Amino acid sequence: MRCLVVQTVLITAAALTSVRGQGIPRTISDRRGGPPLQVRAVQHGTAILPCDLRPPQENDSVILVVWYKNDITTIYSYDMRPQQKEQTSHWKNPDHLNERATFKATTEPAHLNINRVEENDEGDYRCMVDFTKSPTRNSRVQLTVIVPPHKPNILDDNERTVPTVAGPYVEGGLMRLTCVVFGGRPQPVVRWWRGEMLLDSEEEASESSSGPRRNTLVVTMLTRADLHAEFTCQASNNNISQPVSASVRIEMYLRPMSVQLLVSDLAPLSAEKKYSINCMTYGSRPPAKITWYLNGKSLDNYSDTISPDTNMTMSTLNFKATLQDHKKKLTCRAENNKVHGGVDEANWELDINFVPVLRLELGSNMNPEDIEEGDDVYFECKVHANPEAYKVVWKHNGNVIQNNAKNGVFVQRYDLAFRKVNRSQAGNYTCVASNVEGDGTSNSVELKIMYKPICLPDQKLVYGVARHEEARVICRVEAYPAPHTFRWAFNNTEEMVDVPQARYKNSTRRTQSILTYRPVTEMDYGMVLCWASNTAGLQKNACMFHIIPAQKPESPYNCTLTNQTTDSLSVECTAGFDGGQQQYFFLEVFDQHTAILQANRTSKDAAFTVAGLEPGKVLKMVLYAANSKGRSKETLLEGFTLKVAEKQTVRVLFTGTPIPFEFTPLLGVLIGVITALVLVTLVILGALKLKSDRRAQRPGDLPLKKATAPSAEELYDTDDRNPDVVPTNKDSDYQLTGSTAGTPLAVQTTPDGQSATMPAHQINHLQGLPPTYQINEYNNYPTLPLSGEVTYAELCLARPTTLATTGMDSKLGVIVGGKPYTKEATVYACIDHSVRQPTPLGFQQQQQQQQQDSGLVTPGSGIISGKHHPREVVTVRTPLISTQESCV
Repeated sequence: MRCLVVQTVLITAAALTSVRGQGIPRTISDRRGGPPLQVRAVQHGTAILPCDLRPPQENDSVILVVWYKNDITTIYSYDMRPQQKEQTSHWKNPDHLNERATFKATTEPAHLNINRVEENDEGDYRCMVDFTKSPTRNSRVQLTVIVPPHKPNILDDNERTVPTVAGPYVEGGLMRLTCVVFGGRPQPVVRWWRGEMLLDSEEEASESSSGPRRNTLVVTMLTRADLHAEFTCQASNNNISQPVSASVRIEMYLRPMSVQLLVSDLAPLSAEKKYSINCMTYGSRPPAKITWYLNGKSLDNYSDTISPDTNMTMSTLNFKATLQDHKKKLTCRAENNKVHGGVDEANWELDINFVPVLRLELGSNMNPEDIEEGDDVYFECKVHANPEAYKVVWKHNGNVIQNNAKNGVFVQRYDLAFRKVNRSQAGNYTCVASNVEGDGTSNSVELKIMYKPICLPDQKLVYGVARHEEARVICRVEAYPAPHTFRWAFNNTEEMVDVPQARYKNSTRRTQSILTYRPVTEMDYGMVLCWASNTAGLQKNACMFHIIPAQKPESPYNCTLTNQTTDSLSVECTAGFDGGQQQYFFLEVFDQHTAILQANRTSKDAAFTVAGLEPGKVLKMVLYAANSKGRSKETLLEGFTLKVAEKQTVRVLFTGTPIPFEFTPLLGVLIGVITALVLVTLVILGALKLKSDRRAQRPGDLPLKKATAPSAEELYDTDDRNPDVVPTNKDSDYQLTGSTAGTPLAVQTTPDGQSATMPAHQINHLQGLPPTYQINEYNNYPTLPLSGEVTYAELCLARPTTLATTGMDSKLGVIVGGKPYTKEATVYACIDHSVRQPTPLGFQQQQQQQQQDSGLVTPGSGIISGKHHPREVVTVRTPLISTQESCV
């Protein structure tokens, strides 16, 4: 808990620091010294702690609100700074209030709600409000938690608990009832009520503050008015929550004086349902006769039942409620002819619930036959319902309409308005009202909106036609009401000419016009335009059609082969330009080996499915399009049918039908063996990698760069991998051993600090090697001896970034036997002793020319520049075979 409190304080301090960091000097006004605002809340209820968020000055705003309890614990914070928008702006202390606290910043004033108030929530609360410019405001609230008392317990004269009925008492006798209440802080006040009348009673003080409170009611003279009277004991210690109470009813022996309608469990009634309504009269000696009336009209569908003690008469009325009975008065009358004035009655005003009855009408001052686009339209939904409809929904063609003021749609409870309607809002409108009885739907009102014609989408816009040929150009429009005239015009970029009316014909549906057009000269090609007119006006944007010379279609493209099986396949392409005329697509399938036609298909779409092919065939497919002007260029596509053995795999890949899988013990063993092999392989590879890393970290070696591929040392180092290679001398990593014993050798220091020996007359021969095979800035490099058979050699290569770049980037390769070897570096090499070694001068000139071509040295320098960047090296020990054997 302490960690949470410290974290909260740090958050608050950071928030204040952020505010101060805005560069606006401010002071914090602390008003803790003023009297706190007193707030009371009932246990298990809701406490509302107000906090004033109104800025003291204009152009100011709240950025942080923090609530404290007893000036110690931070219980809630509300952060409204811009940088906190992406984070949760509300923070609650999980150890205090937690989810029971909610801060409402949008109310006036803002307040902190504490739900399910507990007794330990009582205390002093402080709301700290931080503004952008104004000083910080602190307001204090003192919360007092009220603990309500327990339910009262009513005792009779014998100190026995009275459940619901007391007595029976005799008329003119004495009645004593005692109400006992336990609990409550502060102590409750106990009172007796008879209905809404407060009775005079005697309240006894308890011996201790935590003891029960008692109040005794004494009625000295009971009358007929006390028959079945209800007396209520009420205990309350606050004016916030409802008092707790307990009630009892008095039973007496009386003359018949009362009639009751037992409808408390029936009201309200629902229309078109049948009910049994009971009326009871009691205290009549002899039993009273009961009659029923509805708005003064006698009813006869009832039956009476007399209790065995003849003290009560029960009458049951079978009643079917209707909409027309709403607000009518139902009367139950009890009459005893043997008692003077022995007539009493009970009345009940019927409250009948019914499904809403609706009537939808267009605005009273609107003409439904004269509504155009841009007009304002509104509807009125008249609702008659009981209870009142809690929801009214507007629908357009069965779809619910949402309020959208931005687009001019205003949905209110009983009104619907449109500002500047458009054609998409035409259709049938209804309103649906809902209450507890169900949903009522209004009549449907059709909204007809007149709008100017517009072009229908997805029309053919390009017509290809040869000279002296006729083309039927179809212009289709949408409008309400239907167009009554059409107009055509021709535009060839030089002039626009109206087309005579005899050249086009309007359809009987009056929604399209067909122009018969025949170009004669080159100037007759261009654009034709079509306008339609109706009652709303002339079409604003013309429908444009291009008349071009007819031509061959373009070839289909983006062809893909799908759904290959053993005997069928499918081809899908994208159609090219049709040349202005109807085009068709053709597919010819040939056997690629025999050139025999296997299938021929024609389609209006650039998609084909060919079946009946032989399995395992390699196919050549030719696709092209054709129209009346010829055929397009061919599009070639290669494919194949699957072999029979591939059928099960194909069924899974192309049809998506899985093959049943059964896990057998043999399969489990096989999976275990494969897993073990994989693990062993990984262990071996890890060991080899570790060994290679240790070798690469030998003292004096150059650092190795990280690469995505294995290092060259791992691939080419054969000392420990090839048992056939037996180095003659391990003292040097750069040494040539051959039959030239006794030949003077030159000693050169290698990058790892060791020495490399070579014949002295050979040092200058390799100074012209490509820089790819130079060792940093060393110009000398060991070469092959002039005579004798070489049995072992080491070659120092520059480390490539990846294995593939060794041969691709340099284009020079390794000089073997005086000939450039342009492939990638290999582990094994072969030296051809039959080729004479080039003279030093010729060899050096050849290498200098190669370096000049690759931009590594300047012409005429004759040596390799020593200014190039040092590069990592990889030592490759290359075992050589005899001159009689071929290279491996």
